[in-house]
Amino acid sequence: MSAILQVKDLVLAYPRGPRFGPMSFELMEKEAFALVGESGAGKSTVALALMNVLKFKGGKKLKGKIELSCSQNEIAYIPQDPAAALDPLFTIGSQIRELGCSEIAIRDILEKVKLPLENISLKSYPHELSGGMLQRLLIAMALVRRPKLLIADEPTSSLDVIHQAEIMKLFHAVRAEGISILFVTHHLPLAMDLCSRMAVLFEGQIVETGTPQAIFERPQHEFTKRLLSAVPVLEVS
Repeated sequence: MSAILQVKDLVLAYPRGPRFGPMSFELMEKEAFALVGESGAGKSTVALALMNVLKFKGGKKLKGKIELSCSQNEIAYIPQDPAAALDPLFTIGSQIRELGCSEIAIRDILEKVKLPLENISLKSYPHELSGGMLQRLLIAMALVRRPKLLIADEPTSSLDVIHQAEIMKLFHAVRAEGISILFVTHHLPLAMDLCSRMAVLFEGQIVETGTPQAIFERPQHEFTKRLLSAVPVLEVS
């Protein structure tokens, strides 16, 4: 299996702001790989750099390489705030159609993410949908063009645990279709459930990489140990 993404000694920075890196990792074809870390560790900055839009957010790449075996048009991005990602002045149908897809394709992809047109109207505005529905809609819009690489940036951060579970089922289905996933999250259990490998970021650097099982059983870095110790455990008497 070959790599769809290779990041080599990447250093990113914002003017008069934080600097991240150097960091190196690779994502294989048909693999789900997680970038895990606390807020401000640089996870979303890496995602923006991979999408080639970091400069529009005021950041820049200082050095290093990002090598892709697919084109930018074959990468889809799911931001962490679904409400902010959609224009509140336009219907959801008009925003989906801007992607250049047919009515049949729209219907099919909404069915796939469990948003059948029998339950929602394309004439609805974003504020008329719940947070979970908006997140499903963004996943549908990301998948409608059949990407080879899906970058999901904290896709469950604004959802309750029930909706988190529903969204994670969708990501498992996406992975089963052979789409590579870069899963950016601070939520360690979700990353361990979905991904075959993960990298832990701390203060802008990758401090360890491995399988979820290896990291869970043998964490090497103190931050990873703290991260694992913070995972709540339900005790039933």
